[in-house]
Amino acid sequence: MSAAANSNPWWQACLDLLFPPLCLGCGTCLGSSRPPLFCPGCQEKIIPLAPPFCTCCGRPLPAAAGQGHICGRCLTKPPAFTMARALVLYDGPIAEAIHRFKYQGETAGLATFAHLNTMAAPAVLSAPDLILPVPLHPKRLRQRGFNQAQRLAAAFFPNGRERLRSELLLRTRPTAPQTGMSGGERRRNLRRAFALSRPGLVRNRRILLVDDVYTTGSTVNECAKVLRRAGATAVEVLTLARVRE
Repeated sequence: MSAAANSNPWWQACLDLLFPPLCLGCGTCLGSSRPPLFCPGCQEKIIPLAPPFCTCCGRPLPAAAGQGHICGRCLTKPPAFTMARALVLYDGPIAEAIHRFKYQGETAGLATFAHLNTMAAPAVLSAPDLILPVPLHPKRLRQRGFNQAQRLAAAFFPNGRERLRSELLLRTRPTAPQTGMSGGERRRNLRRAFALSRPGLVRNRRILLVDDVYTTGSTVNECAKVLRRAGATAVEVLTLARVRE
């Protein structure tokens, strides 16, 4: 189908009539395919992440924290990344949408995820020199058919394709699925699991790491360690969602 057909409102209305778009959260039929693809009920349940939160890792803090501060966890053991931010809380409809995208290959949600980034992109993040998606091991990539972090990075930054370098950061060994693991178990599982194909390309560069969900931060922290050892001046992290703590 041509780009002109895709941008034609009449043609899009016909497609919506023939193939009604569904809510990414509950599957209810929607009247339009214009993002966000959530029904009103599901949309109300999506919680944008806003201050107060930890100014380093982005962890939500109690309302009494004002505009936020560095949390005790980051003070005790500073992460390798400079700053991490997520767009929304990983809960309810957004968790269902990410699960369908990640494990069932339903990429219809990408336009909605990009819309969320447009609406809620953290203003504090710097303009990066390079955008690196968190990689999958080749075995997992063959099984899944795509890297969800790479798809998200491309959707979040449609005008930044020249900075998006999916081949630089590598997962060098397969790791066990981390669902249900504690923070310590995740760190042990990920130790020495990442490397750079061309370390010199990140030296003196500001890096933005992109992933789907921030759980304990172990994955992006291990990636950041590799990047900082190679001389990156800053490593910031952007995820679509963050797990409630």
